[in-house]
Amino acid sequence: MEVTMEIPDITTAAPAPKTKPLPQTQKGRVLTVLSIDGGGIRGLIPATILARLEAQLQEIDGKDARIADYFDVIAGTSTGGLIASMLAAPRKDNRPLFSAKEMIEFYLTNGPKIFPPKRDWSWVPILGSAKNLWDTVSDCPKYDGKFLHEEINRRLGDTKVADTLSNVVVTAFDVKRLQPVLFNTFQAQREPHKNARLADACIATSAAPTYLPAHGFQLTTTSGGGEPHDFQLVDGGVAANNPTMAAMSLLTKEMLRLRRQIKDRDDDVHLLHGGFVRRLGLHSPPPPENPTMAAMAAMIAAEEEEAAKASVHRMKKKAQGVEASVYRNILVISIGTGIAKQAEKYTAADCNKWNLLGWLKNDRFNPLIDFFSNASADMVDIHAEMLFELLGCEENYLRIQTDTLMGDAALVDCVTKKNMEELINIGNDMLKEKVARVNIDTGVYEAIDGGRTNEAALEEFARKLSEERKLRQPARE
Repeated sequence: MEVTMEIPDITTAAPAPKTKPLPQTQKGRVLTVLSIDGGGIRGLIPATILARLEAQLQEIDGKDARIADYFDVIAGTSTGGLIASMLAAPRKDNRPLFSAKEMIEFYLTNGPKIFPPKRDWSWVPILGSAKNLWDTVSDCPKYDGKFLHEEINRRLGDTKVADTLSNVVVTAFDVKRLQPVLFNTFQAQREPHKNARLADACIATSAAPTYLPAHGFQLTTTSGGGEPHDFQLVDGGVAANNPTMAAMSLLTKEMLRLRRQIKDRDDDVHLLHGGFVRRLGLHSPPPPENPTMAAMAAMIAAEEEEAAKASVHRMKKKAQGVEASVYRNILVISIGTGIAKQAEKYTAADCNKWNLLGWLKNDRFNPLIDFFSNASADMVDIHAEMLFELLGCEENYLRIQTDTLMGDAALVDCVTKKNMEELINIGNDMLKEKVARVNIDTGVYEAIDGGRTNEAALEEFARKLSEERKLRQPARE
């Protein structure tokens, strides 16, 4: 069954308020991160929001602007990993495979084939209950994933993680080693055993337990005697349904790695964004096609210049503040896929009545999966929010999420035309809502007093993203 519907016009909006520019000390030294949560068909929500952001960027820089042109890192888990990969994968002309608006079309067309509806027997009470019980114990997993795997392989082919136009971070969890796996461009470009096919990373990050099959594959490399590296993977939501901190931690790690390469040197080093920085001295200078590493190098050089004017004590303090310096010079947009409205859906008494099957399936929901994925996403959001506030740069972090989903909209696999249209509407409605922060005590998202709408906040981010891209542009010409 193929579903088609008219996609709402998201290319026009009211004039944006005057944008607060980046501080002069940050220009050309800012890292940009986009993070997208997991959530199955609810990926339509972030796809809709990203389509609006892309339209804003096109209003500034022209119709060819794409999300991948503006972010140093695009991170995603599960459906978010699929979006991240499709937006960053290259076509033959070395432009992004998908625009954000095309991702909406991808979900509308393929959603019903990825999650094919099963016959509804709920109108026959006894038979319906028996059928639900049988589905719970017999379906392992609920969907065979065949169409999804074929579609991902068809779209991405043999593209490797190292080939992406922006640095990607795609999360998964290795059930054999019991540890998270972060497929990312940084490491893939240096370590062959981590340079998997992007399609394999996407299939793995989408393998939600009980919904889609786990994904095992081997990656053969010329290193280590040519022995294949074995991956046995499930959905990255097991470890990080919200991959924001995973992306930021990787950036910090790369910053530390680059810092260790820097030695005193007498000559000047040309940076991508323009100008020269003295005493940079890299063992392996960032390749001219990698603006992310150049931005990091500029940040480090600025720190060296400031530290040279300070006392020895200040220099030591600077050396210990790598993470803080990274996060003060980072712009993060984190987009959720929505969670169910907190309407006391479950109680401790309810949980105490459940056997193993009850934890796995309850009234079309999967409580166990919902609990750990929502908890993971919220904990990451709270951590990021507190960190940016502590460093005095909370305006650098924008989280767009809703906790008001009800009924079919809260499911990860409801692909009716009505529900998918509703998810698009929810995404558009979220743009009109005020910027909100999660209350650490209640877990509820609360609008900031006197704050802007999410759309206005995106508009401000779009201008900053465009400004940063232009500062790096001369070195690409």
